[in-house]
Amino acid sequence: MTIDPQTAAILDILNQPVADPPVEVTIIEARTGADALFTGFAGDKVATCETQDCQIPSPDGAVPVRIYTPPQAGDIPLPLVIFFHGGGWSLGNVAAYDSLVRALCVESNALFISVDYRLGPEHKYPAGLRDCRAVTNWALAQGTEIGVDPDRIAVMGDSAGGTLATVVAHQINRADPGRVKAQVLIYPVMDLSRPHDHYPSRMTFGNGEYLLSRDGIDAAENWYLSPSEDRNAPEISPLRQPDLTPLPPTLMVVGGYDPLLDETVQYHEDLQKAGVASELLRYEGTIHAFLSFGCLDIAREARRYIGAQLRRLLAT
Repeated sequence: MTIDPQTAAILDILNQPVADPPVEVTIIEARTGADALFTGFAGDKVATCETQDCQIPSPDGAVPVRIYTPPQAGDIPLPLVIFFHGGGWSLGNVAAYDSLVRALCVESNALFISVDYRLGPEHKYPAGLRDCRAVTNWALAQGTEIGVDPDRIAVMGDSAGGTLATVVAHQINRADPGRVKAQVLIYPVMDLSRPHDHYPSRMTFGNGEYLLSRDGIDAAENWYLSPSEDRNAPEISPLRQPDLTPLPPTLMVVGGYDPLLDETVQYHEDLQKAGVASELLRYEGTIHAFLSFGCLDIAREARRYIGAQLRRLLAT
């Protein structure tokens, strides 16, 4: 397996030695760094989407969202994808993921709602999950107000957002079978219950030279979860879910140099064993978070493929 040259060039920049690195990175510093990373390598913005920032009501207070309308939208209700950004449940925001969501909106010709859910450590689990569930419930019940076809709604998330997406889909479809029509999980975090050495990909690719590190995963877990929280709970570690049959048709995407590769593959195989239609797309030459780096040819290729699959999964 050979790393993609464009991905390698980004890693060369990110892995430059830092003089006097901080002993411990604060949450504010981590957020600033994450925002700079995603905006710095975002590539050209797709300007053809119309966007609207608004707030969705929830039992815990209004949830900020950004609604994306594709350029081909007419008077016919469109499918909807509800997007949950990554960042270890503690970093990231709608603005940092704007370029990616714009591109996916255009490629799929679907409406998108990108959710600015509450983040840890200020808002520990399950605050962010509750926000994501509330926005999805609102879309299912009242999405027609923004031109949504309520029978064609999917959830999507990357990294920590992928965890949130599959938990939301499972909770909703368990209560109302088939309500969420599809899920797209992009290099998701599937397991916080086992040590890193349970997954060879975490040990091989998690030293820090391929962006995501084991230390980064640990920091995200500590920011997100209270010490007393049960890491075996399927709402935290979806690989612990005993019954996957409520889940909808699934597309999973992962890079070959991603520490989360093995758990992504395991979840895909578990879905198939449970009889859930699941497709796994492996981009062998690239890394965690690559889809956000719009300057990469491989990212633009993956965006086009995801868009085409959303058109298929959410077809009338």
